[in-house]
Amino acid sequence: MKVFKKYLDKVFNWALVLAMILLVAMVIIVFMNVVLRYGFNSGIRWAEEVSLVIVIWFTFIAMALGVKENLHINITILPKKLPRIFNDSLNLIKYILEISIGLILLYFGWGVTLNAGRSKLPATGMSNAVNYVIVPIAALFIIAYATYFLYVAIADLKRLKDAKHDSTNGGETHA
Repeated sequence: MKVFKKYLDKVFNWALVLAMILLVAMVIIVFMNVVLRYGFNSGIRWAEEVSLVIVIWFTFIAMALGVKENLHINITILPKKLPRIFNDSLNLIKYILEISIGLILLYFGWGVTLNAGRSKLPATGMSNAVNYVIVPIAALFIIAYATYFLYVAIADLKRLKDAKHDSTNGGETHA
């Protein structure tokens, strides 16, 4: 499973590089549009449309990053005060919910992407699917990372159970 995570991280790092490039491109496009609009009384016709596409892509890549790095809002004071099994159970529920949300995003995101592909963006003429194709892509990352973390959490619980079982048997193993 570590090999899976290694390759997943490599692929996701490309998505992060893309997000950084898109963010820089958006800043340049918006800056140039402002300068042209207020300095020369003209503007870039497609600037707002492209900026919106970039914001959408950046948002969904950041959402997948939030799952990868566990950056989403957590309430930690209650689980720290309760027994470890309670915290482990909450983590399992969290990972299952993340996988479920990822599956919903994948299913409906793909449907919306296909439907939006029938229309074009007015200023650039690009397919409207460009706005939505990032949803199923981010969903795949969310599902993959949440599944990996669920696997690790279950393996840790099994390891704890085995260690506890070994300690109650006085370290004896049965053949």
